Amino acid sequence: MQITEITAKEYDLMPKEVCSVFDTSAFCELNKAKVDQLTYLLFHDGKNRFVIPAGIKNSVVKFPFSASFAMLNEVSKHNKILCYHEAIKALNAWAVQNGHRRVVFSLPPHFYQPDKTTMLANALLQNGYTLDAFEVNYEYDLKNFTEPYEMTIDPKARQKLRAAIKKGLTFEKTEDLPLVYEIIRRNRAYRGFPLWMSLADVQATQKVINMDFFLVKDASGTPAASALIYHLTPEVLRVIYWGNTPESEELRPMNFLAYHVFKYYAGSGLRRIDIGHSTDDGIPNFGLCDFKQSIGCNCSPKCVFSKNF
Repeated sequence: MQITEITAKEYDLMPKEVCSVFDTSAFCELNKAKVDQLTYLLFHDGKNRFVIPAGIKNSVVKFPFSASFAMLNEVSKHNKILCYHEAIKALNAWAVQNGHRRVVFSLPPHFYQPDKTTMLANALLQNGYTLDAFEVNYEYDLKNFTEPYEMTIDPKARQKLRAAIKKGLTFEKTEDLPLVYEIIRRNRAYRGFPLWMSLADVQATQKVINMDFFLVKDASGTPAASALIYHLTPEVLRVIYWGNTPESEELRPMNFLAYHVFKYYAGSGLRRIDIGHSTDDGIPNFGLCDFKQSIGCNCSPKCVFSKNF
């Protein structure tokens, strides 16, 4: 198998089903200032097999370079595991020929494309890549949503949700992105968590990704929590940010927010809500893990591989 570098326009003309909007040229071109070079790789062996955007910085090739995960996107359908192995061998040869010193590949959470992700992970491991991180991702399966929702979740989470309902909290979909973002900013600052995107970054990304914004308010109408959600695929949503204000903690607004977000999308035809991983280089944040499990989420692996050249 060989690799040919193609343009964004050529990439767009390839008949393919991308794993998520993170693999679209529109998203990648929006973020290309974050790398020294953005290119698009076509894998072919007499037949076009795969395509993928590649970001290169300081001679390190990253898949993805400005997102949570990336995937080899199939041009031809029903590729066998041998095709994935040949593709990674071609990637290694391409990296050496172009003087790149390292390749980093962050795969999607397993539930997105389980068969393809499994074949790609095996190909990476068998062709010299090491497993740098085994992240634990959490996702909510919308087919599991039933009323009464509180009877399907952890007893402690049930108590917190009932307490929030008694406090008179309200939930709404909103277009007020600055307010939604400000709540999240305050939450991250209070908890000491990084906030990777500025408000301007979110507003720019809104031009290429369909987003939804939600607010929870207390009984007096004061904003208490918010959520920013991407439509990543025709079937999968991803919570990019959600959080509550420091002063609203005792109202349990996050349990209330999660319930209403799940309820809002239940029956919509969407399949899952990706809540994101709660590990850092594989090390669990046990509190976050417990919270996501308590509100009804399942978990799946999200693996990061790399190889030095």
